[in-house]
Amino acid sequence: MDSFDLVVLGGGPGGYSAALRAAGAGLKVAVVEKDLVGGACLNRGCVPAKAWIAGAETVDHAAHINQVAESPFEFTPSFSKIAAREKKIVAQFRKALSSLLKKKDVEVIKGEGAFTAPDRITAAGREIAFKHALIATGTAPARLFGLSADQALDTNSIFDMDEPPASMIIIGAGVVGCEFACVFARLGVRVTMLEMMPSILPRMDGEVARLMERELKKLKVEVITGANIKGVEAKPTEATAVLENGAEVVAEKVFLSVGRSFPTGALGLEKAGVKTRENGSVETDPDYRTSSPNIFAVGDVAGRFLLAYTAYREGAFVADLIAGKSPDRNFGPVPMSIFTIPEIGAVGVTQEDAPPGAKVGSFMFRGLARAHATGEIAGFVKIIADGETDLVLGAHMIGPRSTDMIHIAAVAMKAGMTARQLGETLFAHPTLAEAVLEAAHDVHGQALHK
Repeated sequence: MDSFDLVVLGGGPGGYSAALRAAGAGLKVAVVEKDLVGGACLNRGCVPAKAWIAGAETVDHAAHINQVAESPFEFTPSFSKIAAREKKIVAQFRKALSSLLKKKDVEVIKGEGAFTAPDRITAAGREIAFKHALIATGTAPARLFGLSADQALDTNSIFDMDEPPASMIIIGAGVVGCEFACVFARLGVRVTMLEMMPSILPRMDGEVARLMERELKKLKVEVITGANIKGVEAKPTEATAVLENGAEVVAEKVFLSVGRSFPTGALGLEKAGVKTRENGSVETDPDYRTSSPNIFAVGDVAGRFLLAYTAYREGAFVADLIAGKSPDRNFGPVPMSIFTIPEIGAVGVTQEDAPPGAKVGSFMFRGLARAHATGEIAGFVKIIADGETDLVLGAHMIGPRSTDMIHIAAVAMKAGMTARQLGETLFAHPTLAEAVLEAAHDVHGQALHK
Protein backbone atom coordinates (compact mmCIF):
# COMPACT_ATOMS: atom_id res chain seq x y z
CA MET A 1 0.00 0.00 0.00
CA ASP A 2 1.27 3.47 -0.91
CA SER A 3 1.69 5.91 1.98
CA PHE A 4 2.06 9.69 1.99
CA ASP A 5 2.60 12.42 4.55
CA LEU A 6 -0.09 14.45 2.77
CA VAL A 7 -2.72 13.43 0.26
CA VAL A 8 -4.59 16.29 -1.41
CA LEU A 9 -7.99 15.71 -2.99
CA GLY A 10 -8.29 18.30 -5.74
CA GLY A 11 -5.64 19.96 -7.91
CA GLY A 12 -7.04 23.49 -7.93
CA PRO A 13 -5.51 26.57 -6.27
CA GLY A 14 -6.07 25.40 -2.69
CA GLY A 15 -4.89 21.89 -3.41
CA TYR A 16 -1.81 22.53 -5.49
CA SER A 17 -0.61 25.43 -3.31
CA ALA A 18 -0.70 23.09 -0.31
CA ALA A 19 1.03 20.33 -2.27
CA LEU A 20 3.84 22.56 -3.46
CA ARG A 21 4.38 24.15 -0.03
CA ALA A 22 4.35 20.77 1.75
CA ALA A 23 6.71 19.20 -0.80
CA GLY A 24 9.04 22.17 -0.34
CA ALA A 25 9.11 21.34 3.37
CA GLY A 26 10.29 17.82 2.58
CA LEU A 27 6.98 15.98 2.94
CA LYS A 28 5.92 13.13 0.66
CA VAL A 29 2.87 14.45 -1.17
CA ALA A 30 0.26 13.18 -3.64
CA VAL A 31 -2.51 15.09 -5.42
CA VAL A 32 -5.61 13.22 -6.53
CA GLU A 33 -7.34 15.00 -9.41
CA LYS A 34 -10.21 13.57 -11.43
CA ASP A 35 -10.07 16.20 -14.17
CA LEU A 36 -7.34 18.75 -14.96
CA VAL A 37 -4.73 20.22 -12.63
CA GLY A 38 -5.39 23.88 -11.95
CA GLY A 39 -9.04 23.30 -11.07
CA ALA A 40 -11.93 25.49 -12.14
CA CYS A 41 -9.90 28.68 -11.78
CA LEU A 42 -7.36 27.78 -14.43
CA ASN A 43 -9.49 25.65 -16.71
CA ARG A 44 -13.10 26.89 -16.41
CA GLY A 45 -13.05 30.16 -14.53
CA CYS A 46 -10.68 32.98 -13.65
CA VAL A 47 -8.02 32.51 -16.31
CA PRO A 48 -10.10 31.74 -19.43
CA ALA A 49 -12.64 34.41 -18.46
CA LYS A 50 -9.91 37.05 -18.24
CA ALA A 51 -8.60 36.00 -21.64
CA TRP A 52 -12.07 36.52 -23.09
CA ILE A 53 -12.37 39.87 -21.34
CA ALA A 54 -9.02 40.97 -22.74
CA GLY A 55 -10.36 40.09 -26.19
CA ALA A 56 -13.54 42.09 -25.59
CA GLU A 57 -11.51 45.09 -24.40
CA THR A 58 -9.97 45.36 -27.86
CA VAL A 59 -13.31 46.79 -29.03
CA ASP A 60 -12.76 49.76 -26.73
CA HIS A 61 -9.08 49.95 -27.66
CA ALA A 62 -10.02 50.12 -31.35
CA ALA A 63 -12.36 53.03 -30.65
CA HIS A 64 -9.49 54.84 -28.93
CA ILE A 65 -7.09 54.03 -31.77
CA ASN A 66 -9.60 55.48 -34.22
CA GLN A 67 -9.21 58.83 -32.51
CA VAL A 68 -5.53 58.96 -33.50
CA ALA A 69 -5.56 56.87 -36.68
CA GLU A 70 -4.62 58.46 -40.02
CA SER A 71 -7.79 57.05 -41.52
CA PRO A 72 -10.88 55.72 -39.71
CA PHE A 73 -11.22 51.95 -39.77
CA GLU A 74 -13.83 49.40 -38.75
CA PHE A 75 -12.77 46.80 -36.20
CA THR A 76 -14.56 43.47 -35.86
CA PRO A 77 -13.29 41.11 -33.15
CA SER A 78 -13.01 37.43 -34.05
CA PHE A 79 -14.60 35.18 -31.45
CA SER A 80 -12.80 32.13 -32.83
CA LYS A 81 -9.44 33.87 -32.40
CA ILE A 82 -10.35 35.05 -28.90
CA ALA A 83 -11.32 31.48 -27.96
CA ALA A 84 -8.21 29.99 -29.56
CA ARG A 85 -5.98 32.44 -27.71
CA GLU A 86 -7.74 31.64 -24.43
CA LYS A 87 -7.21 27.90 -24.90
CA LYS A 88 -3.54 28.44 -25.70
CA ILE A 89 -3.03 30.49 -22.52
CA VAL A 90 -4.84 27.92 -20.37
CA ALA A 91 -2.87 25.03 -21.86
CA GLN A 92 0.39 26.89 -21.34
CA PHE A 93 -0.27 27.48 -17.64
CA ARG A 94 -1.62 23.96 -17.09
CA LYS A 95 1.57 22.54 -18.60
CA ALA A 96 3.69 24.83 -16.43
CA LEU A 97 1.79 23.74 -13.31
CA SER A 98 2.18 20.06 -14.16
CA SER A 99 5.91 20.59 -14.66
CA LEU A 100 6.18 22.40 -11.34
CA LEU A 101 4.41 19.59 -9.46
CA LYS A 102 6.72 17.06 -11.09
CA LYS A 103 9.78 19.15 -10.26
CA LYS A 104 8.72 19.20 -6.59
CA ASP A 105 8.21 15.38 -6.64
CA VAL A 106 4.48 15.68 -6.05
CA GLU A 107 2.76 12.57 -7.40
CA VAL A 108 -0.37 13.40 -9.38
CA ILE A 109 -2.89 10.56 -9.31
CA LYS A 110 -5.48 10.80 -12.08
CA GLY A 111 -8.87 9.71 -10.83
CA GLU A 112 -11.64 10.36 -8.34
CA GLY A 113 -10.62 9.92 -4.72
CA ALA A 114 -12.83 8.81 -1.84
CA PHE A 115 -12.14 8.17 1.83
CA THR A 116 -12.48 4.62 3.11
CA ALA A 117 -11.26 5.38 6.65
CA PRO A 118 -9.87 8.35 8.62
CA ASP A 119 -6.41 7.53 7.26
CA ARG A 120 -7.18 5.85 3.92
CA ILE A 121 -8.46 6.78 0.49
CA THR A 122 -8.96 4.93 -2.76
CA ALA A 123 -8.12 6.53 -6.08
CA ALA A 124 -7.52 5.13 -9.55
CA GLY A 125 -7.85 1.59 -8.20
CA ARG A 126 -5.21 2.17 -5.53
CA GLU A 127 -5.57 2.12 -1.76
CA ILE A 128 -3.52 4.90 -0.23
CA ALA A 129 -2.60 5.56 3.39
CA PHE A 130 -1.91 9.06 4.66
CA LYS A 131 -0.78 10.89 7.79
CA HIS A 132 -2.71 13.99 6.75
CA ALA A 133 -5.27 14.72 4.04
CA LEU A 134 -6.56 17.94 2.55
CA ILE A 135 -9.96 18.27 0.89
CA ALA A 136 -9.76 20.90 -1.84
CA THR A 137 -12.34 19.65 -4.33
CA GLY A 138 -13.92 23.03 -5.02
CA THR A 139 -17.49 23.62 -6.12
CA ALA A 140 -19.66 23.20 -9.20
CA PRO A 141 -22.01 25.61 -10.98
CA ALA A 142 -25.49 25.66 -9.42
CA ARG A 143 -28.29 24.38 -11.65
CA LEU A 144 -31.74 25.95 -11.55
CA PHE A 145 -35.19 25.53 -13.07
CA GLY A 146 -34.51 21.87 -13.87
CA LEU A 147 -32.25 22.86 -16.75
CA SER A 148 -29.68 20.29 -17.82
CA ALA A 149 -26.15 21.10 -18.95
CA ASP A 150 -27.36 20.67 -22.55
CA GLN A 151 -30.13 23.23 -22.10
CA ALA A 152 -28.32 26.05 -20.31
CA LEU A 153 -24.79 27.35 -20.37
CA ASP A 154 -22.82 27.69 -17.15
CA THR A 155 -19.21 28.45 -16.29
CA ASN A 156 -18.25 24.84 -17.05
CA SER A 157 -19.71 24.78 -20.56
CA ILE A 158 -19.52 28.36 -21.79
CA PHE A 159 -15.87 28.06 -22.82
CA ASP A 160 -16.79 25.24 -25.21
CA MET A 161 -18.81 27.59 -27.43
CA ASP A 162 -17.83 27.61 -31.09
CA GLU A 163 -19.47 30.96 -31.75
CA PRO A 164 -21.52 33.45 -29.74
CA PRO A 165 -25.30 33.41 -30.09
CA ALA A 166 -27.22 36.34 -31.53
CA SER A 167 -28.94 36.84 -28.17
CA MET A 168 -28.48 35.63 -24.61
CA ILE A 169 -30.33 35.67 -21.29
CA ILE A 170 -27.96 35.93 -18.33
CA ILE A 171 -29.65 34.81 -15.12
CA GLY A 172 -27.88 36.48 -12.22
CA ALA A 173 -26.26 39.92 -12.33
CA GLY A 174 -23.54 39.29 -9.78
CA VAL A 175 -19.82 39.26 -10.49
CA VAL A 176 -19.81 36.47 -13.09
CA GLY A 177 -22.96 37.64 -14.86
CA CYS A 178 -21.69 41.20 -15.20
CA GLU A 179 -18.26 40.11 -16.45
CA PHE A 180 -19.77 37.98 -19.20
CA ALA A 181 -22.34 40.65 -20.09
CA CYS A 182 -19.45 43.04 -20.74
CA VAL A 183 -17.84 40.46 -23.02
CA PHE A 184 -20.85 39.36 -25.05
CA ALA A 185 -22.30 42.84 -25.51
CA ARG A 186 -19.00 43.93 -27.08
CA LEU A 187 -19.13 40.92 -29.40
CA GLY A 188 -22.51 42.03 -30.76
CA VAL A 189 -24.72 39.70 -28.68
CA ARG A 190 -28.06 41.12 -27.56
CA VAL A 191 -27.90 40.55 -23.80
CA THR A 192 -30.73 40.57 -21.27
CA MET A 193 -29.79 40.26 -17.60
CA LEU A 194 -32.28 38.99 -15.01
CA GLU A 195 -31.49 39.69 -11.36
CA MET A 196 -33.92 38.95 -8.55
CA MET A 197 -32.31 41.48 -6.19
CA PRO A 198 -33.18 45.21 -6.40
CA SER A 199 -29.83 46.01 -8.05
CA ILE A 200 -27.03 44.37 -9.95
CA LEU A 201 -23.87 43.44 -8.01
CA PRO A 202 -25.95 43.29 -4.82
CA ARG A 203 -22.96 42.77 -2.52
CA MET A 204 -20.99 45.71 -3.89
CA ASP A 205 -21.04 49.36 -2.89
CA GLY A 206 -24.32 50.83 -4.18
CA GLU A 207 -22.71 53.72 -6.04
CA VAL A 208 -20.35 51.31 -7.82
CA ALA A 209 -23.27 49.06 -8.82
CA ARG A 210 -25.29 51.98 -10.19
CA LEU A 211 -22.41 53.21 -12.35
CA MET A 212 -21.81 49.69 -13.65
CA GLU A 213 -25.47 49.41 -14.61
CA ARG A 214 -25.22 52.68 -16.55
CA GLU A 215 -22.17 51.37 -18.39
CA LEU A 216 -24.02 48.17 -19.30
CA LYS A 217 -26.98 50.13 -20.62
CA LYS A 218 -24.62 52.15 -22.82
CA LEU A 219 -23.84 48.80 -24.46
CA LYS A 220 -27.60 48.24 -24.95
CA VAL A 221 -27.68 45.49 -22.33
CA GLU A 222 -31.22 45.19 -20.98
CA VAL A 223 -31.03 44.96 -17.20
CA ILE A 224 -34.12 43.73 -15.35
CA THR A 225 -33.76 43.83 -11.56
CA GLY A 226 -36.31 42.56 -9.07
CA ALA A 227 -36.94 39.79 -11.57
CA ASN A 228 -38.75 36.84 -10.01
CA ILE A 229 -38.36 34.03 -12.54
CA LYS A 230 -41.22 31.55 -12.62
CA GLY A 231 -39.48 29.14 -14.96
CA VAL A 232 -37.21 28.72 -17.97
CA GLU A 233 -37.93 26.66 -21.07
CA ALA A 234 -34.91 25.84 -23.19
CA LYS A 235 -34.97 24.40 -26.71
CA PRO A 236 -31.96 23.78 -28.98
CA THR A 237 -32.27 27.17 -30.68
CA GLU A 238 -34.34 29.21 -28.23
CA ALA A 239 -34.73 29.84 -24.51
CA THR A 240 -37.66 31.55 -22.80
CA ALA A 241 -37.63 32.90 -19.25
CA VAL A 242 -41.07 33.48 -17.78
CA LEU A 243 -41.33 36.05 -15.00
CA GLU A 244 -43.93 35.97 -12.24
CA ASN A 245 -45.51 39.15 -13.62
CA GLY A 246 -46.24 37.27 -16.86
CA ALA A 247 -43.50 38.88 -18.94
CA GLU A 248 -41.41 36.63 -21.17
CA VAL A 249 -37.80 37.09 -22.21
CA VAL A 250 -36.68 35.17 -25.29
CA ALA A 251 -33.14 34.59 -26.56
CA GLU A 252 -31.09 31.97 -28.37
CA LYS A 253 -29.20 30.88 -25.25
CA VAL A 254 -29.51 31.12 -21.49
CA PHE A 255 -26.48 31.41 -19.21
CA LEU A 256 -26.77 30.55 -15.51
CA SER A 257 -24.55 32.64 -13.23
CA VAL A 258 -26.31 32.09 -9.93
CA GLY A 259 -23.84 30.67 -7.47
CA ARG A 260 -22.11 27.39 -6.73
CA SER A 261 -22.97 23.99 -5.27
CA PHE A 262 -20.90 21.70 -3.04
CA PRO A 263 -20.81 18.18 -4.57
CA THR A 264 -19.12 16.39 -1.69
CA GLY A 265 -21.43 13.36 -1.57
CA ALA A 266 -19.07 11.02 -3.43
CA LEU A 267 -16.00 11.73 -1.27
CA GLY A 268 -16.83 9.16 1.42
CA LEU A 269 -16.59 11.83 4.11
CA GLU A 270 -18.74 9.88 6.55
CA LYS A 271 -16.18 7.04 6.52
CA ALA A 272 -13.49 9.52 7.49
CA GLY A 273 -15.58 11.16 10.21
CA VAL A 274 -15.71 14.48 8.35
CA LYS A 275 -18.82 16.58 9.00
CA THR A 276 -20.49 18.78 6.40
CA ARG A 277 -22.94 21.64 6.58
CA GLU A 278 -26.46 21.36 5.21
CA ASN A 279 -25.36 22.73 1.82
CA GLY A 280 -22.60 20.11 1.50
CA SER A 281 -19.65 22.35 2.35
CA VAL A 282 -17.11 20.94 4.81
CA GLU A 283 -17.08 22.17 8.40
CA THR A 284 -13.68 23.40 9.65
CA ASP A 285 -12.20 25.16 12.65
CA PRO A 286 -10.16 28.40 12.33
CA ASP A 287 -7.13 26.32 11.28
CA TYR A 288 -9.13 24.61 8.48
CA ARG A 289 -9.13 21.33 10.41
CA THR A 290 -12.24 19.19 9.95
CA SER A 291 -13.99 17.07 12.57
CA SER A 292 -11.40 14.40 11.75
CA PRO A 293 -8.17 15.74 13.34
CA ASN A 294 -5.75 14.78 10.55
CA ILE A 295 -7.99 15.93 7.70
CA PHE A 296 -8.24 19.57 6.58
CA ALA A 297 -10.37 21.43 4.01
CA VAL A 298 -9.61 24.66 2.15
CA GLY A 299 -10.89 26.71 -0.73
CA ASP A 300 -14.42 26.74 -2.05
CA VAL A 301 -15.37 23.39 -0.52
CA ALA A 302 -14.80 24.84 2.98
CA GLY A 303 -17.39 27.50 2.19
CA ARG A 304 -15.59 30.54 3.65
CA PHE A 305 -14.41 32.46 0.60
CA LEU A 306 -15.09 31.20 -2.90
CA LEU A 307 -11.97 32.83 -4.30
CA ALA A 308 -8.84 31.37 -5.87
CA TYR A 309 -6.45 33.65 -4.03
CA THR A 310 -7.88 32.92 -0.59
CA ALA A 311 -7.62 29.21 -1.48
CA TYR A 312 -3.92 29.71 -2.31
CA ARG A 313 -3.33 31.27 1.10
CA GLU A 314 -5.40 28.66 2.95
CA GLY A 315 -3.61 25.78 1.23
CA ALA A 316 -0.19 27.18 2.06
CA PHE A 317 -1.33 27.82 5.65
CA VAL A 318 -2.39 24.19 6.15
CA ALA A 319 0.82 22.88 4.58
CA ASP A 320 2.89 24.98 6.97
CA LEU A 321 0.78 23.76 9.89
CA ILE A 322 1.31 20.12 8.90
CA ALA A 323 5.04 20.75 8.49
CA GLY A 324 5.22 21.90 12.11
CA LYS A 325 5.46 25.62 11.47
CA SER A 326 3.38 28.41 13.06
CA PRO A 327 1.81 30.26 10.12
CA ASP A 328 0.18 33.66 10.56
CA ARG A 329 -3.58 33.32 10.94
CA ASN A 330 -4.17 36.98 10.13
CA PHE A 331 -4.77 37.03 6.40
CA GLY A 332 -5.84 40.66 6.55
CA PRO A 333 -8.63 42.23 4.53
CA VAL A 334 -9.83 40.31 1.48
CA PRO A 335 -9.86 42.46 -1.67
CA MET A 336 -12.26 41.80 -4.53
CA SER A 337 -11.29 42.29 -8.17
CA ILE A 338 -14.12 42.23 -10.69
CA PHE A 339 -13.07 42.19 -14.33
CA THR A 340 -16.00 44.02 -15.80
CA ILE A 341 -15.35 46.83 -18.27
CA PRO A 342 -14.70 49.19 -16.53
CA GLU A 343 -13.01 47.19 -13.78
CA ILE A 344 -14.16 47.12 -10.14
CA GLY A 345 -12.11 46.79 -6.98
CA ALA A 346 -13.45 46.51 -3.44
CA VAL A 347 -12.12 45.87 0.05
CA GLY A 348 -13.59 46.34 3.50
CA VAL A 349 -16.94 47.86 4.41
CA THR A 350 -19.21 49.49 1.88
CA GLN A 351 -20.64 52.96 2.46
CA GLU A 352 -24.00 51.34 3.21
CA ASP A 353 -22.50 49.10 5.90
CA ALA A 354 -20.06 51.61 7.39
CA PRO A 355 -20.41 52.37 11.11
CA PRO A 356 -22.18 55.56 12.20
CA GLY A 357 -20.01 58.64 11.86
CA ALA A 358 -17.75 57.13 9.19
CA LYS A 359 -16.15 59.60 6.80
CA VAL A 360 -16.14 59.15 3.04
CA GLY A 361 -13.87 60.64 0.41
CA SER A 362 -14.11 60.14 -3.34
CA PHE A 363 -12.49 61.24 -6.57
CA MET A 364 -13.57 60.82 -10.19
CA PHE A 365 -11.14 59.40 -12.73
CA ARG A 366 -12.17 62.16 -15.12
CA GLY A 367 -10.20 64.53 -12.88
CA LEU A 368 -6.92 62.81 -13.80
CA ALA A 369 -4.74 63.75 -16.75
CA ARG A 370 -3.63 60.12 -17.12
CA ALA A 371 -7.23 58.93 -17.48
CA HIS A 372 -7.84 61.41 -20.30
CA ALA A 373 -4.58 60.36 -21.97
CA THR A 374 -5.68 56.72 -22.03
CA GLY A 375 -9.30 57.57 -22.88
CA GLU A 376 -10.65 55.86 -19.73
CA ILE A 377 -12.44 58.52 -17.71
CA ALA A 378 -15.49 56.64 -16.39
CA GLY A 379 -15.52 55.80 -12.71
CA PHE A 380 -14.26 56.87 -9.31
CA VAL A 381 -12.40 55.83 -6.16
CA LYS A 382 -14.07 55.96 -2.74
CA ILE A 383 -12.28 55.70 0.61
CA ILE A 384 -14.20 55.03 3.85
CA ALA A 385 -12.57 55.90 7.18
CA ASP A 386 -13.60 55.60 10.80
CA GLY A 387 -15.08 58.83 12.11
CA GLU A 388 -12.99 58.81 15.29
CA THR A 389 -9.76 56.95 14.57
CA ASP A 390 -9.51 57.84 10.86
CA LEU A 391 -8.46 54.23 10.15
CA VAL A 392 -9.22 53.14 6.58
CA LEU A 393 -12.21 50.79 6.82
CA GLY A 394 -12.91 50.22 3.14
CA ALA A 395 -12.23 51.25 -0.42
CA HIS A 396 -14.37 50.87 -3.53
CA MET A 397 -13.45 51.79 -7.06
CA ILE A 398 -14.72 51.40 -10.57
CA GLY A 399 -12.62 52.45 -13.51
CA PRO A 400 -9.30 51.73 -15.25
CA ARG A 401 -6.89 49.36 -13.44
CA SER A 402 -9.17 49.13 -10.41
CA THR A 403 -8.51 45.39 -10.09
CA ASP A 404 -4.84 46.21 -9.49
CA MET A 405 -5.17 49.47 -7.55
CA ILE A 406 -7.50 48.02 -4.91
CA HIS A 407 -4.42 46.39 -3.40
CA ILE A 408 -3.11 49.82 -2.40
CA ALA A 409 -6.07 50.12 -0.05
CA ALA A 410 -5.78 46.50 1.11
CA VAL A 411 -2.15 47.02 2.11
CA ALA A 412 -3.05 50.29 3.84
CA MET A 413 -5.78 48.53 5.81
CA LYS A 414 -3.56 45.63 6.86
CA ALA A 415 -0.89 48.09 7.95
CA GLY A 416 -3.43 49.95 10.06
CA MET A 417 -3.06 53.21 8.15
CA THR A 418 -5.34 56.18 8.57
CA ALA A 419 -6.84 58.04 5.64
CA ARG A 420 -4.56 60.96 6.47
CA GLN A 421 -1.46 58.71 6.39
CA LEU A 422 -2.56 57.25 3.06
CA GLY A 423 -3.00 60.78 1.72
CA GLU A 424 0.49 61.73 2.93
CA THR A 425 2.04 58.90 0.88
CA LEU A 426 3.74 60.07 -2.30
CA PHE A 427 2.02 58.95 -5.53
CA ALA A 428 3.70 59.50 -8.88
CA HIS A 429 2.13 61.90 -11.39
CA PRO A 430 0.47 61.53 -13.82
CA THR A 431 -0.94 58.15 -12.83
CA LEU A 432 -4.34 56.53 -12.41
CA ALA A 433 -3.42 55.67 -8.81
CA GLU A 434 -3.64 59.36 -7.97
CA ALA A 435 -7.39 58.79 -7.68
CA VAL A 436 -6.66 56.79 -4.51
CA LEU A 437 -4.51 59.65 -3.18
CA GLU A 438 -7.14 62.28 -3.92
CA ALA A 439 -9.93 60.16 -2.40
CA ALA A 440 -7.88 59.74 0.78
CA HIS A 441 -7.38 63.52 0.96
CA ASP A 442 -11.10 64.03 0.28
CA VAL A 443 -11.96 62.15 3.49
CA HIS A 444 -10.85 65.40 5.17
CA GLY A 445 -12.10 67.71 2.44
CA GLN A 446 -8.57 68.33 1.19
CA ALA A 447 -8.58 66.81 -2.32
CA LEU A 448 -6.37 69.08 -4.37
CA HIS A 449 -8.11 68.70 -7.73
CA LYS A 450 -11.73 68.40 -6.66
